[in-house]
Amino acid sequence: MTKTIDLGKLYDPSTNKKQVLAHKAPERYILYGGAFGGGKTAWLVNEAIRLSIMFPDNAGYLCRFRATDFRSSTQLQIDKFLPSELIKIHHKTEMYYELVNGSLIFYGGLQGDEETKTKINSMELGWFGIDQAEEVTEKQFLLLAGRLRLMRNGVKPKYKGLLTCNPDPGWLRDRFIEGSYPDHRFVPALPKDNIKYLPDDYEERLKELYPEAMAQRLLEGNWDVDIAGNYLIPYSEIREAIDRELEVSGDVVAGVDIARYGADESVFIVRQGDKVIGIENWRKQDEVDSAGLIAKYIRQYKPTMTYLDAVGFYGVYDMLKNDFSVTAVNVGEGAENNKLFANKRAEYFSRLAKRFQNEEIDIPDHPKLASQLAGLKYHYSEATRLLMQKKEDMDKSPDYADALMLAFSSDSRFHGKMKPLETLTFGRRESPVLERWMNKV
Repeated sequence: MTKTIDLGKLYDPSTNKKQVLAHKAPERYILYGGAFGGGKTAWLVNEAIRLSIMFPDNAGYLCRFRATDFRSSTQLQIDKFLPSELIKIHHKTEMYYELVNGSLIFYGGLQGDEETKTKINSMELGWFGIDQAEEVTEKQFLLLAGRLRLMRNGVKPKYKGLLTCNPDPGWLRDRFIEGSYPDHRFVPALPKDNIKYLPDDYEERLKELYPEAMAQRLLEGNWDVDIAGNYLIPYSEIREAIDRELEVSGDVVAGVDIARYGADESVFIVRQGDKVIGIENWRKQDEVDSAGLIAKYIRQYKPTMTYLDAVGFYGVYDMLKNDFSVTAVNVGEGAENNKLFANKRAEYFSRLAKRFQNEEIDIPDHPKLASQLAGLKYHYSEATRLLMQKKEDMDKSPDYADALMLAFSSDSRFHGKMKPLETLTFGRRESPVLERWMNKV
């Protein structure tokens, strides 16, 4: 007796015209996405299922850069949309599904050792799917593209390379948006295309959390935002620092940004070497209570030095200086390298940006810290010295970013020889003003 399975009960793309367009696109390589909440992963998983059903004995590889990220995200979508009636067996150790029609869905990550590379190199695929393709390199994409060579009894399946992404000014933009590669198609997806499956206030809540640049990029699918404005640290480098796992070694150092009464937060960030190991916060406390909380966290984390925001808060420093190793920092004072920087704030943030660029920092996945770092903007004074955007000109005070900057302000690698702008590319583009200035010094 034949059993009919209604896949439409689990996935109905008819309410999302962009998903339908991506499913019907005839091109071999399809990039679907461009914003949060557009239904990207649902499309990817269901297209993989469709290709596996339509061609018996097909084989595909569904992946993210890291297998751990795949298991916590894309894997959940497979469990949601792949009917158990279609699964002959799930080989969890070998990481693949065998369907009742003989098709195989392999899954995992692209990051890895020689064993991972050997596994991929040995595959003969009819399709592959990369979720969050901005995480992977073009070389890894081409590696999978070269595996599209499956044949069954002389018959070729409809070869497909499926990708999802958020906007990122890298190889995806060059290949799918600005390039003219044959058989490539970009289908943009926005939250408004997927409103049936999102909370009513989805965009509004994220716009409240994200700075304008991130909102344009991740909610409106704006691929130009990272390179159109003078943003200090590219969002891609922030995500890389979040995903990075550096060894915990070296001195323990803390940075504290102290807030006044109001909506701003006081933030205590502590690092050991290049790795942030703790973030604490509080709000609406007077100087006495703030000094007490700082003393508590100093005892807890035992930093060799704690750098305090001293702009208007020397009272907190005075209460701590006799019992703890603390240094008051006035970031509005002149920079050590006053030829390049207008003040210490610009100089210290430049050092911090250099760490992100050189892959020398490991930060936790903290949404406020990430959003504030992504929103940092710079400009130049009339004397062609770097300035950071003033706090009063920002929608929200960057308390977490400032605390991180203070925690790394003692970077001895740059003391007395700091010229990071010679090699630092802000926002992934060179500054003409900077180039003219560097030719003079």
